[in-house]
Amino acid sequence: MRFQVLGPLRLCAGSRSVPVGPQKPRAMLAHLLLCRNERVSLERLAAELWDRPPRSAVANLRTYASGLRQLLAECGDSGDRLVAHASGYLLRVDPPDLDVCAFESAAEAGRALLGRDDVGAASERLHSALALWHGRPIEDVRPGPDLTARVAQLDEQRLTVTEDLVAARLALAEHVAVTADLRLLVAAHPFRERLRHQLMLALYRSGDAPGALAAYTEMRAALAEHLGIEPGAELARLHQAILRRAPELSLPDRPAPDATVDPPAGAPSPPSTSDGRAPSTSDGLPERGTPPRQLPPAPVAFVGRVEELCAITAACAAAPPGGSAVVVLHGPGGIGKTTLAVRAAHRLADRYPDGQLHVDLHGGAAGLPGLDPAHALGRLLRALGVDAGDVPVEVDEAAARFRSETAGRRLLIVLDGAAGAQQVRPLLPGGAGCAVIVTCRRPMSTLDAVRLRLDRLPDTDGIALIAALAGAQRTAADPAAAGRLVALCDGHPLALRIAGARLAERTDWPLAALADRLGDERDRLDELAADDLAIRSSFRDGYNELADSASRSDREAAALFRALALLRLPQVPAAVAATLVDVPERRAVTLLDRLRDCHLVEAVTPTRFRLHDLLRLYATELADRFDPAPARELAVARALTAYLNTAVAAGRLLRAGQPDTDPGGPVLAALDTLDDAVRWLEVELPGVIAAAGQAAGLSAPVSRLCTLLVPRVTGWLQKCGRWAEAEALAAAVEQAAGNVGDRAAEARVLAVRATLDWHTGRTDAAQARLEGALAIWRQLGDRDGEGLAMQNLGWLYHRVGRVPAAADAIRAGVRLLDGGDPVRLGVALHNLAEVEFELGEYAAACGHLERSLAIRRELVDPVGEGITLVALGRAYSQLGRHDAGLAALDAGLGLCRRTGNREDEWEALLSRSEVHLRVGAVAAARRDVDEALDLVRRAGSRYGEAAATRQRALVLRRDGQDGPARDDARRADRLLAGLTDRRDGVLEAFLGATQVALLDKLAR
Repeated sequence: MRFQVLGPLRLCAGSRSVPVGPQKPRAMLAHLLLCRNERVSLERLAAELWDRPPRSAVANLRTYASGLRQLLAECGDSGDRLVAHASGYLLRVDPPDLDVCAFESAAEAGRALLGRDDVGAASERLHSALALWHGRPIEDVRPGPDLTARVAQLDEQRLTVTEDLVAARLALAEHVAVTADLRLLVAAHPFRERLRHQLMLALYRSGDAPGALAAYTEMRAALAEHLGIEPGAELARLHQAILRRAPELSLPDRPAPDATVDPPAGAPSPPSTSDGRAPSTSDGLPERGTPPRQLPPAPVAFVGRVEELCAITAACAAAPPGGSAVVVLHGPGGIGKTTLAVRAAHRLADRYPDGQLHVDLHGGAAGLPGLDPAHALGRLLRALGVDAGDVPVEVDEAAARFRSETAGRRLLIVLDGAAGAQQVRPLLPGGAGCAVIVTCRRPMSTLDAVRLRLDRLPDTDGIALIAALAGAQRTAADPAAAGRLVALCDGHPLALRIAGARLAERTDWPLAALADRLGDERDRLDELAADDLAIRSSFRDGYNELADSASRSDREAAALFRALALLRLPQVPAAVAATLVDVPERRAVTLLDRLRDCHLVEAVTPTRFRLHDLLRLYATELADRFDPAPARELAVARALTAYLNTAVAAGRLLRAGQPDTDPGGPVLAALDTLDDAVRWLEVELPGVIAAAGQAAGLSAPVSRLCTLLVPRVTGWLQKCGRWAEAEALAAAVEQAAGNVGDRAAEARVLAVRATLDWHTGRTDAAQARLEGALAIWRQLGDRDGEGLAMQNLGWLYHRVGRVPAAADAIRAGVRLLDGGDPVRLGVALHNLAEVEFELGEYAAACGHLERSLAIRRELVDPVGEGITLVALGRAYSQLGRHDAGLAALDAGLGLCRRTGNREDEWEALLSRSEVHLRVGAVAAARRDVDEALDLVRRAGSRYGEAAATRQRALVLRRDGQDGPARDDARRADRLLAGLTDRRDGVLEAFLGATQVALLDKLAR
């Protein structure tokens, strides 16, 4: 989870940006982030959010905090980030999670490097600090007085870091390039003397002394007119130095900041001519001892890769004793290996005064043979001044000569595009002070080296790259389109470079125009081509290595790659891949590993793999070209059938179902127990939802499988509090039901949709859906379905407080179901008992719950059994049978935990806490209520938190802790104030009688 405040307020979970919500909660989150790890009082928050805080300000703040806690939980927070105190809130934020911390850390490191005169590294760090900014701080939040001051402070920090970066760039002789930036900065900050100083110096060093003097004159006039003062002493001294063309203003020859290591004893000193120039031979090659400078030009548009650059620097500084440092940069084509290697080499060049060598080994180029090591050694030796006639022909002899020539020297060698360790090993130098950077597609695990795998760029770096290529003003004008471009390019550096190049060429295009063109998957790869760059080329090399191989196994891997594109799954388990191409699972793992070696898939775990979007589009093109349509359709149907069959099997273990709904057929895994089902679904749920979505639009046999996921899997998701997943799965099932014309499935989906509507407070919509389901069942003449629909309506009536209507509807449902479907009868009996419990008819409730429990146990319905046991425990306690109540609650709680039913787990804990109090076990009651409170906070249940806080007040009071009890009672009162329509009537009836009296007494 990451927070961004340097620009629009953003909350990111992985690569996903999560909407924060309305203005007031946004402002509250922004304030807590900028006061991170500091307790902020309710008074300060109220003053920040309102000009004149209303009487309900504190209650509103509690509501906003509850919403923020739920938002954080959805992003993976365990519940301990937002800490509530009696007087305010504290937001725990680790430095890596907030962009401000990253900015301050990078800025501090850059200034330290600048102080040590390491201006190259300082420029990198300061640039990386400023790259974290995407606009004014929290620009989409209306700030109060405190936020306004903090934003101004951040703006000042940004400007100071900008000035430090300009200082570093001036020291790097970038005075021409930096002048345009300085003019814009001076126009925005006309009284900033340091910026004016830097502009004058940049103009003077660019040969524009009159322009430098004019800049001083403008500054002096502006200060006199607006402030009535003269320029400061530093600016005045620079003005005088320019007038006399002082030699100290010219850029001095800079010593290498890290090149202070004395050369090894006996190392030869480079010769020079009488005029100081390095001598050369008659054929233009450098003489021995003349440092070769073969690095390609430093990349102009380079962003990010800060951690990788630091790792390369550290690895080169930590060479093994007596040997050279070797760094291997590996990854797929177009991922930026060469760009990073050249960038790092330029940063490190000053540390290797005896020269920098570069050889393109052609190991990653399609259609070109890799450079023979003997030829590569010839180039390296000639670059070091060895006469062409003296270069040995044999590889071993040439490698020995190269080691001799490099011994005692400090050389940096870049071996670009290596094919493998066998090609690289003869090219390693013999000098203990040398370093080698190798780029390749594979990690070369047999080479003694530090290995760094390059991956796609994160969103922020992707946007920065687009800005560097197409213009920062264009990305700033439409940040949403810039983010969309990065997503459509899949964060792939080559794709982003192509997109940036196209935008640079078409200055008339807004970013959204190119994003719209890339939005069509059919044309996306065609659009990602510019001049000699094309994204397809970077993929083609890896694929052709397999498809054109003499090895049958490689060709099978190529076929699997094409087949993987047919599935729209976020990840592909090996078992799915095996079913897709009809091979054993172990064989599928072998083929997937081969695809990973060629960077055509990414390994998530040893048996789970991911196919990135652009590669999926490329593989889809190949499948359309090489694989017949019937074969593709059969493969997809086979894989999705096995996937959904397994999900249906898991649902049968979780919830009882009709005996005729077992579809049979292949499965991905044998699920024998409840625990097997829960574990499988926890891992595979995203894939199940994606598989259902794809299957819903396919042929009837496959799409019909989707309908079997309702209500068992969807009901389990709701009990686990996974409402978003339940809604996504219900949408797929709804489409499938319409596709196959299954009216009964449509009715079942309406019931699920109604529950989702109720959860989000849309009770009218929920009732309309349930009435629609009832109409369908009646049209079908399905008595059991009609009984189910009646009891569902009764459930909704009960939830919204229409208890008599609920009793009538559910009793009508029981009459229809009695003697029919036992699954639905068990549900109806349970819900009837809950209504009777609220009406005070505890004996009747016990009878119906015991009957429901017997049905659910007979049908092996562990989720339903757990729910009914919890309800039965409460009913027993109301009848004074506390021991029986505790036993039922213990058993129900255990099943809730096994099945992942978080909703009934916290209700069971609260109920058991109440029974413990009734029998005088205060310590046990405290343990239960504390655990329940932790669960509801993690789940983001506002009513649950209110009920648990109220129960804890009662426990504390019974324990003699009146002060903390009073605080909890008042807090519960505030939490409950806005929840009149979302309370659980049964739980209120069980807990409320004693609690209400306590609240009335303590909350005053």
